[in-house]
Amino acid sequence: MPEFSEQSEELAPKSEKPAEEPAPQPEDTAALEPQPTEEVALEQEEKEEIQLSKPSKELAIRILTRVSFQERLIGYKMMATTGNLEESIYSFKDAIDLLWFDVGELGVRTSGSIGYIDPVKLERWVGETLGDKELADAIGKKVKEYSNYREQVESIKPLMKQRLRQCQEIARGKQGLED
Repeated sequence: MPEFSEQSEELAPKSEKPAEEPAPQPEDTAALEPQPTEEVALEQEEKEEIQLSKPSKELAIRILTRVSFQERLIGYKMMATTGNLEESIYSFKDAIDLLWFDVGELGVRTSGSIGYIDPVKLERWVGETLGDKELADAIGKKVKEYSNYREQVESIKPLMKQRLRQCQEIARGKQGLED
C-alpha cells in the first residue's frame, strides 16, 4: 500500500481557484433557519403538558386508598449491585415513588438504578383498578409518544404527581368537590 508523506502533499499542484461549497439543497434549508432557544423550547413543552381535570371525591378517595393484595401492581427495583428486586405496589403514591431512573456512574462498576413499572400495566392499573380513565389515557398517550423508558418516566411521573396533589387537596377540603 503506497504511503503518502506530508512532503508529497506539499509538492502536489494546487488549484488557483478555491473550492466552492455546494448550494444548500431543499432538505438542508431547515439548518439555515434560526433555531429556538432552550427557553422557547421549554415554554413550548410546558404548553403541551396535559392538565388533568379535577377528580370526583370518590375517585380522590380511591386514589388515596391502598389496594388489596389481589389488586396490587408489581414493579421492580433494578440495581447493578443487587439485581432486580420485585416490589409490590399497594398505593398510587407507592407507584409514583417507584418510578425513577438514575444512570449513576457509567463504567464497569456502575451505581445506576431504575425503578421499573411496565408502562402498559401501569396504564391498565390506573384505569381499571383505580378507576382513573383520564389519567390512564394520558399515560397511554405519553407511552406512545416516547419510545424509551426514561422519557416515558419523565413524562408520566409529573402527571401522576399532579393527580396526587389534586386528590390530596380534595381530601383536605381545599377545593370544591365534583360528584
